[in-house]
Amino acid sequence: MKNAIKKLKSLFTNKFFNYFPYTDAENYSITKFMSFASGKVKKSDRVLDAGAGACPYKRFFSHAEYESTDFEDIFDKSAKNKHNFICNLESIPKPEESYDVIVNTQVLEHVPSPQRVIDEFFSILKPGGRLFLTAPQGWGIHGEPYHFFNFTEYGLKSIFEKAGFKIIFIKPRGGIFWYLGKRLKILPSYIFSQYLFGVRGLDRIITFLLLPFYFVFLPICGFLIPLVFFFLDRLDRRQKFTLGYACYCKKNQYEAEQFWFIEE
Repeated sequence: MKNAIKKLKSLFTNKFFNYFPYTDAENYSITKFMSFASGKVKKSDRVLDAGAGACPYKRFFSHAEYESTDFEDIFDKSAKNKHNFICNLESIPKPEESYDVIVNTQVLEHVPSPQRVIDEFFSILKPGGRLFLTAPQGWGIHGEPYHFFNFTEYGLKSIFEKAGFKIIFIKPRGGIFWYLGKRLKILPSYIFSQYLFGVRGLDRIITFLLLPFYFVFLPICGFLIPLVFFFLDRLDRRQKFTLGYACYCKKNQYEAEQFWFIEE
């Protein structure tokens, strides 16, 4: 039964996203930002994907000299051998001014000292080097015990400026509808799994009672509502409630850049 639940959950997350990307605004927004970053990377650039996990965005930088790293207790153990080296991001074993580009997606919340990590990025970037980073604002605890922070635009701005970066932009990845769509997407599995994996007899009874509701609400919360909310998000002009931020910074240089945005 547990395996069947896992397969059904995967259907409405990973597999549906492949065919209906608008049902997962989180993945959509990060992928869109990585596509933007790819266009800024030259063939001769040396790129470090810092905290790369399973390297889901490697394809965007295959035209450059791509390297990846993650920490010793990597979340996806099967991906550990994919990396060029393993390290703590506060102390990357590379000389100063080694890289032209650093990519850092959904990692900053998992480090105990974000300022030290950004300082280290600044150190190993060449003059004029670029940092493409995403960080969450609205996320529940995940990757525990390595989830230390969520971020606001102002917190990120402070960290970048203290390190010496010139900020090209810090932009929200969607507004309140994208935020709610993502939260509702995980709701059925979040509640149901608390009882499915319980050991008490009462948990088994509650699991049995919740099972019909799970199968009803999973496609509604996992597909239909996120799809509708994806397009409703245009109504939110303030974007104070957001999934997180897409950040583009440069070392020692500044140039006005046109921000990528989603226009269908």
